[in-house]
Amino acid sequence: MQIHQKLTFIGVILLVVTYVIYNYHKIDGSVIGFNYAYITGISMLIVFITSFVLFGKGRIKESKSKK
Repeated sequence: MQIHQKLTFIGVILLVVTYVIYNYHKIDGSVIGFNYAYITGISMLIVFITSFVLFGKGRIKESKSKK
């Protein structure tokens, strides 16, 4: 399994965790306090962007080697 695939899988896990934390915070009714879904959400975005960049770099290298 390539690294961008592993990062995508980790990103999906972070997406699910973010959703669960966000809904728990919403149901709990805690208006005051920090919503920890922001931390997992930002981490998820970083992981997805890194995965996308690595995937793109691999495709560019592939297309240059075919020429």
